[in-house]
Amino acid sequence: MTATLPYPTHLTITTPSTSRINGDWGFKRPLPLKTTTKQTFPLVRVRQMDSTEHVTDFQSASDHTMTLKKFQELNLPISVPERDVQGGAPVGVHPRSVFEEDGDVTAMEPAQAESLESKRWKFKGPWLAGMTDGEFKRWLEKNVRAKRAEFHVYLKEVYAKELTEEYTSQAIQDQLPIPPEVKAADITESQFMDHLRDIRQDRLVLYRRVSRFLDLAPLCTDSQFLSTMKVNRPQEFDRESPYGIKGPPITHPSAGLSYLRTPHFIENHPIYGPQKYHPVVKARVLKPRSSNFGIHDPVIGVAGFVVDRPVYQKNLSSVIAATSRGKTLLNLDLVNRGGSKIYYKLDSATIDSGGRLRINISDPANAANELVVKELLGEDNVKNDLYREAIQGTSSEAPRNPNTIHRIHRKTHMYGSKESYGLDKA
Repeated sequence: MTATLPYPTHLTITTPSTSRINGDWGFKRPLPLKTTTKQTFPLVRVRQMDSTEHVTDFQSASDHTMTLKKFQELNLPISVPERDVQGGAPVGVHPRSVFEEDGDVTAMEPAQAESLESKRWKFKGPWLAGMTDGEFKRWLEKNVRAKRAEFHVYLKEVYAKELTEEYTSQAIQDQLPIPPEVKAADITESQFMDHLRDIRQDRLVLYRRVSRFLDLAPLCTDSQFLSTMKVNRPQEFDRESPYGIKGPPITHPSAGLSYLRTPHFIENHPIYGPQKYHPVVKARVLKPRSSNFGIHDPVIGVAGFVVDRPVYQKNLSSVIAATSRGKTLLNLDLVNRGGSKIYYKLDSATIDSGGRLRINISDPANAANELVVKELLGEDNVKNDLYREAIQGTSSEAPRNPNTIHRIHRKTHMYGSKESYGLDKA
């Protein structure tokens, strides 16, 4: 159990400091003080309450617990994954929350289940694209073959509804009285067999009947011409399910990481007041693009998670590589503690089908936003000196616009001077 696992599998247990000194964690036997008092935070996970040696098997749970706290400090809501065929970063200007009422529903009527099949995340049946041949065969033998009679009853009910709609529309078109509703018992065996032969020739209709009967997770349809494959029978497709490509998640789409519903809230700065953009986050360059081990895409980490970089930065061109941000992503920093750091803007976060958290980032929209964050972290000594003078009374007023600071301290570059040739440092 390490923090490199995609998600925790054991409960985190804590205790107050007064009980921690005595080894009291609420179990039937105290935990050893030599191990538990060395931890910075009183957090443990119990893998086995009692063993053959009468010892409680436990270990520190600070890894996943502190990672959860760091993620919650980002104030980033969990969004529904957008459809992306190319495999890059999710597309979508306005991410959709996983807590919307039309998608975050598990108890529903059969009619409601059909209308929400392209939005909901929980299904009774499996995702067929993620099953192996052996799993698919075992699932057929165990769960499907015994429901053949129920499936025929379901097909008769659906066929009766189709006949009712067809007779009603034809009567309205011919300006005739509305005929009575067709019941499943009114369909003869010959009519039903003809209907079975008809839908067996139409794979789209057959899969729709089977998937709705077994409540299967939706599959992705990449082709745009499937609706016109059947002559004189156009098919209508609903909006693509966000879980059609990689399957529905194994947990709730939020995974309990964040309960925020929207990112549209205003950050209030203690000096500059309300901000238009959310503050950028300092990220760590875990592995630069060029190193002794070869050339690869840079690996960026934020709050203990490896994030997905923007699609337009997958290939660093010579123009981007010449900038300060590009140099940070290219070279290995052995001077600063912890390696290179770079600021990014958080766009969205999603939970994939495997339960892993995917954070999407992009470059800061405004350079002043990065300067504001550096001020709070104490990384800009010029601004800190300016604020210190303002507090002590030596300055009239601290500027409220970070862009004015550069205009105040701007220095004219003199070509051919001692400063440009470095003679003033001798």
